Amino acid sequence: MAGRGNIVRKTIGIAPVLVAALAACDSVPANAVTRCDSAVKMGAARTDILFVIDDSGSMSQEQQALKDSLYAFIAGLAGTGIQNDFQIGVTTTSVTDFDEQQAEYPASGPFASLSYRVPYPAGRLVAVDPAALTDPALAGKLLFGPPPAEFVGPRILPATSPTLQDDFKANVLVGILGSGKEQPFRAARRALEATGPGAPNEGFLRAGARLAIVFLSDEDDCSESAPPYDATTNDLCHAAATKANLLDPVSDLVSFLDGPIAGEARQPIVAVIAGYDRSTLAPTGCATSFDLPTRYTELLDALGPGRTIRASICEPMFDAALSSIANLLVPQTVPLEGAPPDWHMLVATVTKAGGEVVSCPVAAAGTPEAAAAGAVYTPPLEGGTATVTFQGACTLHRADQADLRLVCAG
Repeated sequence: MAGRGNIVRKTIGIAPVLVAALAACDSVPANAVTRCDSAVKMGAARTDILFVIDDSGSMSQEQQALKDSLYAFIAGLAGTGIQNDFQIGVTTTSVTDFDEQQAEYPASGPFASLSYRVPYPAGRLVAVDPAALTDPALAGKLLFGPPPAEFVGPRILPATSPTLQDDFKANVLVGILGSGKEQPFRAARRALEATGPGAPNEGFLRAGARLAIVFLSDEDDCSESAPPYDATTNDLCHAAATKANLLDPVSDLVSFLDGPIAGEARQPIVAVIAGYDRSTLAPTGCATSFDLPTRYTELLDALGPGRTIRASICEPMFDAALSSIANLLVPQTVPLEGAPPDWHMLVATVTKAGGEVVSCPVAAAGTPEAAAAGAVYTPPLEGGTATVTFQGACTLHRADQADLRLVCAG
């Protein structure tokens, strides 16, 4: 007598649904899994994104361009076929000044009415007075309570926030009263080292989250985190000998980024919007691109292709650069809510933006078949969650839809 099989299909996308269907077969294979009562759903992939923005005196136009281009970035993050649970934080390139002593903004401009001085963020996440969106005079008014208070306001912006766009647009307007000694590498490292319990950026780095860092500056990095602090002028920060011999080695930041951060190896994606073309440098070209970013280039080259983006700060808008960054942030590894009784039950496909359906053979991580598979299943380890990673022809891009089915016979 012919047997009948049950196929349980779970279509996973932005709105997962369960579809049940019946299919006939001549017999049930001896090794078939017959228990179909274990639910498997794709969860949301977590992404934590740090913006490090130059707040020196020449950055007003670039901050406005970034603000006006953020819709493309947010839309790109939200418009993926895999749910992207992202959150965003902003800090500045101001850590100390040239004398390594001054660590406060001047009591002028948006800070003129305060009875206390506001310190440089030095890697702490910041929020800007939302009134800066309509009053340019308030750009750079970082929300900081009277001492001993800290930076306050919406400093960590989750994807679910109903005010995400307005808060993000305000927070990138960090102003132009910061240090002329831009130290983005030092600021980024301090930001990521201060995410544990009780630290200033507590909650920014989440367990299992991917990490992305976006630098925006019209200067190169001039990070010095230990004496003798030789870069005491802007000219010295530009000097090739200073960059090569006196500043923090770029390799130190590379090692930090490639090692465990907050207890996890995160392999961060790094994007730089800076002045790469010599013909664009001031005063003959791009009005505010003052230094060829050799240290940024060294960083990106060391991290390698596939996880880095470089773009020109001389563009009037940053839509294209931010869209490219958002595309690179499309999740490829997705947690599963529950593990299947047997990974052989998983069938994956990807529907490309143009409608093409690509079959994604599933293999287990660590097996010889994994390298050529379209989707790699990793079982839960030490209390974690199982994951599926799309790769090769099944690599996900914006507007692609991933589909995961649980198939069994009984």
